[in-house]
Amino acid sequence: MNELKIKYTFLLLSLLLSSSSFGMKDIIVYASQDTQHSQFDLSNITYIKSETERDIELEEAFSKVYNLKRGEHNIKYYYNRIDLNNDNKPETFVYLSGPYVCGTGGCSGVIFQEVDDEYKLVSKFSLVRTPIIIQEKMTNGWKNLIMYVAGGGITPSYKELTFNGETYPLNPSVQPDVKNGKIKGVGIISDDITEKTGIKF
Repeated sequence: MNELKIKYTFLLLSLLLSSSSFGMKDIIVYASQDTQHSQFDLSNITYIKSETERDIELEEAFSKVYNLKRGEHNIKYYYNRIDLNNDNKPETFVYLSGPYVCGTGGCSGVIFQEVDDEYKLVSKFSLVRTPIIIQEKMTNGWKNLIMYVAGGGITPSYKELTFNGETYPLNPSVQPDVKNGKIKGVGIISDDITEKTGIKF
């Protein structure tokens, strides 16, 4: 497969993923490192868009993590609340977009847990692309995550992130590949990031 065809395949995948917020569920095909085709059935993923209500306390929490100043760094954020550890209390996954928090491989993300009415940092992520898939499968009491990685010289692939007892890994690109087959779970932050969406910080 020549380079142009590979690039076209990756572009098609990106378009399909960005269309997921409109209910598109399909079998995604991409070229792996050895140029053989790998198939992933995404038909069992439920996609949800991010919240639209501004959360000032959440803004204060992620601005401290990244040393952001309101109005200076041209940041937009997206978030969903979802129970990741089956304690019947939702955690908050935040996806940050903007030149200060993004690169060619993706953008930044954080997970917060509410403790005593405050947001406590659980995990930071680099190279995040949306949607993020939350699986039912768990490791050390927390649900496994699946993230798609590409760009910046990264071989495009799906990666599985597992909780180590304290946090999730920072960099999804160096995590194990998801094996071919059916991927199940909830795809959070399924918004079309290319549009004028997100909450301005």
